[in-house]
Amino acid sequence: EYAAPGVCFTVYSKGEETPVGAVRLPNLGRESHTFLHHIVHNYDTLAPWTVFSQAVHPSWGYRGGVSSSGHLSDNVEFWDYLQPFPGRKDSYFVFSAASHFPSGVQTSRAGILFKTLRSRSKD
Repeated sequence: EYAAPGVCFTVYSKGEETPVGAVRLPNLGRESHTFLHHIVHNYDTLAPWTVFSQAVHPSWGYRGGVSSSGHLSDNVEFWDYLQPFPGRKDSYFVFSAASHFPSGVQTSRAGILFKTLRSRSKD
C-alpha cells in the first residue's frame, strides 16, 4: 500500500518464526529496542526520511491496554508521517503527552482521548 519509487522497507521480527525477508531480533526492549537497533546499525546510511511503525497501520486514539488503540492524536493520520519534509521541515512529531519529572505529573492531549475534540488541533 505504501510502496513507491525510492521507498525502502526494513521489517524486523521478534516472533518465534521470522517471516521471509524480515530481520530477526531478540524479543527484548519492545519497539524502542528495534528502533534503536536500526539507527545504530545503519547510522552511516540512514535514509533522509525514516518512519518507524509497529506492524499495524496506526489509527486514532489511545485506549490503554487495548490492541485496537492506535496512538494517533487529533486529526493526524499515518499518511502525515509518510510525507517527507512537510512544509520543508526536517522532522514531523506530534506531542500527545507531556510529563514533569521528578513530580511524575503527566498530561495527555485531549484530542487523543476524546473523539469530540479531534478537530481542535493538528499543529
